[in-house]
Amino acid sequence: MPVDVLPGNRSGNVGRETRDFLLKAITPNKILLVRFSALGDVIQTLPVLSMLRDSFPDAKIGWAIDTELAPMVEGHPALDYLHRCSRRTWSKAILRPKLWLAAIRDFRAFVNEVRAVGYDVAIDAQGLFKTALLPVLAGIKRRIGYRHGREFSSIFYTEQHVRRDAYFDPAVFHLEHMGQLARAIGAADLRYTVEPPVVPKAASERISVLLDGAFESQAPIVAISPATQWASKHWPEEYWIQLTSRLLSETDLNLLFQGAPADGKLTERIVGALPPELVAGRVVDLCGKVPIGDMYALFEKTQAAIGPDSAPLHIAGAVGVPVLIGIYGPTGYRRTPPIGSPHIRLLSSEGELPCQPCHKRICPLGTTECMLRIQPGEVYQALLSALKEAGIEFKAYHATTVS
Repeated sequence: MPVDVLPGNRSGNVGRETRDFLLKAITPNKILLVRFSALGDVIQTLPVLSMLRDSFPDAKIGWAIDTELAPMVEGHPALDYLHRCSRRTWSKAILRPKLWLAAIRDFRAFVNEVRAVGYDVAIDAQGLFKTALLPVLAGIKRRIGYRHGREFSSIFYTEQHVRRDAYFDPAVFHLEHMGQLARAIGAADLRYTVEPPVVPKAASERISVLLDGAFESQAPIVAISPATQWASKHWPEEYWIQLTSRLLSETDLNLLFQGAPADGKLTERIVGALPPELVAGRVVDLCGKVPIGDMYALFEKTQAAIGPDSAPLHIAGAVGVPVLIGIYGPTGYRRTPPIGSPHIRLLSSEGELPCQPCHKRICPLGTTECMLRIQPGEVYQALLSALKEAGIEFKAYHATTVS
């Protein structure tokens, strides 16, 4: 359990402030950053990795992450160790007794791999039971985490920071919460920039092949990412159709649809509803065709990106796509904004509804009114205005209001 005095001092004469000062003065040699998932959250944690490297240039730094998401941090210049957690494989084995022994061996090997490094301290940036448990099993004596108590995670930490009310405050950038954990071990202030891993040349070449001859003109490419795992974040399908149809009919912008294989039916329906004469040579649907490790390379080819508060928006920000348009509903635009791009416009109806932001995967009211209130015309105007501000040349065929 967390202590309020230094170990061995039961009198309480040495207070929390003194203890924290002394702990910060201990320079860690090996630091484990724990963030298994989700993809967008992994991207938002990258500034903390850079923060740790800036503060402890000689330390060895590792990251424990889901195997499927490992390509998004692999090769990062600030990273020394990458520990892949095969949670999906282990979860599937639960209902298949024949796989239990293999899963147990794999899990033990994962924990032993982390233990073998000999980390001085672990920072759990995710704050869930599964992520809080790993440092304990790996024998890491100093464990930093949140005080919010989600999934009883707090009982595993030796030091707790950020209370529940502060953690869920919609007006506070979540990156600040993670930064506070890093500052607990003496890290310097955050840099509000994202440093992604170096994009492999092979990944860039694969994306170039996919886009070769896809567009008839050299007009700017706008990445469209309509899908999200949270039902409450879904912007209506008909809104996407209205927006993209208008972009095709009133500008010369090229559109690139992007998403996971499971999102393919959604993008097919959207593209299928667009006027065929406008789609040819102007629209490319790469849904399910780009492996996760190539997503940085994909967004490097675009000049703008539009999407809800989900992973693609944050990946686009990480590589510095000039223009980002975010559509925010159940999550606070001040709490989880994308960073990295020079021209970011976030649209939200926050303040209009008493329930917003609710941070719920499914709308408690069953309406997703917060997303419905953001109209296609608002997104259209935000995009054109940001493109103009960024100095990106494009053609507008009709008298279009751009502020």
